[in-house]
Amino acid sequence: MVQKFGAFALLLSFSSLVNAQNISERAFYARCYSHLTGKPVPLGSPIMAQVKAGTKKAITACNELLDKAELEPNSGGLYVDNSESRAVLNNFASFHRSWFTANTVEQIQDNNNEISNGTMDIYDSTEPALALTRAMFVRNGRYSDVMTLGTGVQALRQEQSMASKIGFDWSANYSGRRVHGNNPAFNNNQFNFMPTAGPLADVNNVFVANFMKPMVGELYGIRQTVSDGTLVPNVAMQAFSDTRGNNQAGLNYSFNPHSSLGGGVLGSPIYLMMNFGHGKGTISNGSLKVPRRWAQTNMTTFMCATLPALRESDVAQFVVGNSSAPFRNGTSCVMCHASLDPMAYTARNAVVVNTNFTTLALPSRTSSLLTTFGENQASVAGWPSEPVANFHRQTPTGKLYFRSFASGQLVNRDVLRISGLGAAIAEQDDYYQCAAKRYFEYFTGIQVSLYDRTDPKNANLNKQLSEKSVADRRYIEELGAELRQTQSVRGIIKKIMNSEYYHAANYRP
Repeated sequence: MVQKFGAFALLLSFSSLVNAQNISERAFYARCYSHLTGKPVPLGSPIMAQVKAGTKKAITACNELLDKAELEPNSGGLYVDNSESRAVLNNFASFHRSWFTANTVEQIQDNNNEISNGTMDIYDSTEPALALTRAMFVRNGRYSDVMTLGTGVQALRQEQSMASKIGFDWSANYSGRRVHGNNPAFNNNQFNFMPTAGPLADVNNVFVANFMKPMVGELYGIRQTVSDGTLVPNVAMQAFSDTRGNNQAGLNYSFNPHSSLGGGVLGSPIYLMMNFGHGKGTISNGSLKVPRRWAQTNMTTFMCATLPALRESDVAQFVVGNSSAPFRNGTSCVMCHASLDPMAYTARNAVVVNTNFTTLALPSRTSSLLTTFGENQASVAGWPSEPVANFHRQTPTGKLYFRSFASGQLVNRDVLRISGLGAAIAEQDDYYQCAAKRYFEYFTGIQVSLYDRTDPKNANLNKQLSEKSVADRRYIEELGAELRQTQSVRGIIKKIMNSEYYHAANYRP
């Protein structure tokens, strides 16, 4: 009898231990509140009181908190504008920024405060993260918008008074003021440009443009880019040149600095500049000089691709032993470049330039800019192994070429322009599973390895996977499939928060 009772007590004890592995409703709400806002639950929270009293389920409260950050599609502002909704919006904008290895204007090659001191006064380097955040929170937003939106996005931020912090009576209402201080001459965000002809010292012969200023401060909304119609009047191809805008055939010298090249984030001027991979004035030639770093960022950031993302059998036809481009001489290099270079071809017309200088003693700022060459001929066929004359003036065709880690299938998709590339990426399972992996890791800390399990080279790795790793990968596939179908990032976050993973004390069911 004692033995039976002891066994029963042991069973009860074990059962209690198992049940205790799931956190309480109170702890669950505290967990999700921290993940969603980046802050602890406030003292005296009425929602926490309801959760403690059992009148509101924690998961319901978490879902409602997430939805507080919903954005109005036209104005881009929060439907519910309060401290909690702003906290959620700002927290995820910060998280999305962590997806990108390049996210400051200083990472634009050749950009510095000597020759490009006003770049931050024209461009918001957080725009790629804002695009992800907008797709997540705008009403009826679609995750595919990140790759397909035809415009850029702009932050709506609350101007912050700096008077109490540094003793000056002014507001930091755009980026440069944080660097240059209270200079009234900068209030209009004025840029001066060289004349196309005549003496440089003639103050009446200088082009002047006042550009829209990116806001700084606490984020309270994200809208599609609204242009003020101001055009860049002239640019310099080289950082220190005195180019007057008339010696580069086909170069677009007058343009809107915020004009997107299509493809959502991919065609955003600031995203292209931060990831271009070449110095200012570098013209693509189809061989050594193409924006392949941009292509690499596209693949690793949005498709979680581990390069090379091809097999030797996929690239044998592209090896050219006598090519002047060394990466075409052997299979090992071609396995990466066969994905990157054809993708980079869709941005062949783009070039990073600089605003012109003046010799006048005027308040003057200069900026890195992205412009394009006009197209005047058809695209060269295939993937040339040598430089191509006037490559930068051709129709920007390219290719999405990689092995899908989701299916193991070879994706070989011809695309036209950056917009076509973005649309093609948005049709891949890898795009959605990659996002699912990132959000799942944020909420649980669990890292899921995404790789091509059908590749014979990964056979031993497959055998070494634990049951948990297999289950985690399966869950990511489920989340990715749901995201592809519904296009709702908030939907899969709610699914993660309602999962056994998230209810478990150590995030392990």
